[in-house]
Amino acid sequence: MKPTLRWLSRLLVLSLAVAGSVLGVAGSAQAATVGTPSITYSGVVNPPTADKPQSKLWWNGGSWWANMWTTGRGWSIYRLNRNTNTWVDTGVRSDSRASTSSDTLWDGTHLYIASNVVTSGASASGQPARLYRYSYSNGKYSLSRGFPTTISNNSSETLTIAKDSTGALWATWTQVSGTTSTVFVNKSAAGGTNWGRPFVVPGAPDAHPTPDDVSAVVAFQGDEIGIMWTDQGTGTAWWATHDDEKNARNPGSWKVKEAIKGRKRVDDHLNIKTLQSDPSGRVYASVKTSLNDGSSDPNLAQELLLVFRPGTGSFRQTTIARTGDCVTRPQIMLDTENNLVRVFHTAPHSSVRGCNVSGEAGSIYEKTASMDNPVFRAGRGTLVIEGATSTKLNNVTSTKQSVNATTGIVVMATDNTNKRYWFSNRSLKPAG
Repeated sequence: MKPTLRWLSRLLVLSLAVAGSVLGVAGSAQAATVGTPSITYSGVVNPPTADKPQSKLWWNGGSWWANMWTTGRGWSIYRLNRNTNTWVDTGVRSDSRASTSSDTLWDGTHLYIASNVVTSGASASGQPARLYRYSYSNGKYSLSRGFPTTISNNSSETLTIAKDSTGALWATWTQVSGTTSTVFVNKSAAGGTNWGRPFVVPGAPDAHPTPDDVSAVVAFQGDEIGIMWTDQGTGTAWWATHDDEKNARNPGSWKVKEAIKGRKRVDDHLNIKTLQSDPSGRVYASVKTSLNDGSSDPNLAQELLLVFRPGTGSFRQTTIARTGDCVTRPQIMLDTENNLVRVFHTAPHSSVRGCNVSGEAGSIYEKTASMDNPVFRAGRGTLVIEGATSTKLNNVTSTKQSVNATTGIVVMATDNTNKRYWFSNRSLKPAG
């Protein structure tokens, strides 16, 4: 073989070897699994980790717990066995209806599970939203006498709960009739008993958003309740606050303001959390915009973080991710150990570049920023849940509680194509 040909031959072999190694790395990355697959499910109408404002997990007694669908039995309380990294059915049931979704709250003494019949259109009467209350002792939950109680008698897209300083439970949801919806609120007696008649936020200048909008409730600053809802028609996220000791039906007891406003500045994706131990009473909300609709600009804000500071009465906003990141369904967790706000959301599988439609299922990513000065780096963030063959993961959920080095951090999602739960379970290192 001539020297020139020999050199060309060696170059070709080397080139093929390099190409093969690159392809091998890419193939391995695509085949990797991040997070852990869990139980399968069937018979439930909606993806069981939905919906966007709700929380399905909580931390109590040194363990993580979740309200999960058990095929053939209904919704059940599960405990995470961290030694085996598996979810274990405790046998404690809540709602047996397959058409419901839930929001959970652990207050240190009782577990509350609010369960609403889900509708994607007009709300139907005779479809009650219920509140289940459980006591906890020796590692076991038991349903309190007199429960469940009835929050409302109508179906809704979603429903969330919070507990105020007087011990009363609050709930909010949007109720659709015709081409409009109404933001409803209800309040119980102490401990979740004796719910009153649902009412519209008193004094709200716009409590009738589009049929696709949602609301969420949160307790903050020790003695206040806050309700946020979206209105895509005006591009507004509204924020209504109420002092616990005042008459909830009196318009003068509410303060209502715009948290954000602008053309396409909101969608129906909303999640809200607060730091109960924070004397300043900061409230954090993630909202998705509709700026991707009709635009190919990849640099527009797709998800925003809104931070409310009661001392100033104002909101600060910052961009979590942009339209080119193809993200959707953000969920917030507050990490007091490292002073971080953690945002989890859906974006395309890591093997996919770009996206056909913003909001499609794929994998779960995480982005973080300082709670004091939230500035997020560019991109989708870090993968936390992804399956080699589960390429349609979506609807990430976790807890209303703050997390720290003791609790670690657990988030859950579902692959509604293959009908399987997935989760991420990891430790949080102490600050410093």
